[in-house]
Amino acid sequence: MAKKSSKKPTSQQELAELGQMLVSITESGYADKKAFYKMSFIKGVLAGFGGVLGATILVGLLLWILSFFDTVPFVQQIVDTLQTSPK
Repeated sequence: MAKKSSKKPTSQQELAELGQMLVSITESGYADKKAFYKMSFIKGVLAGFGGVLGATILVGLLLWILSFFDTVPFVQQIVDTLQTSPK
């Protein structure tokens, strides 16, 4: 069983060579450009969704932790703002 190399390209030259290989694969017709674009779009949407979801959870946890500290002046104001419902 062959072991995969985990070496990542580090220099600009290696990155340029990798880019040229990807271009040659798509230009040769071996891989479908539509499939590449579709996968890139899906990957971008999922990355954006993950970022938003992660930031929401992080801010929620931060506000929850801050709600335990009543002595900090701005914390009570934030908690009051979050607990009031719009009319």
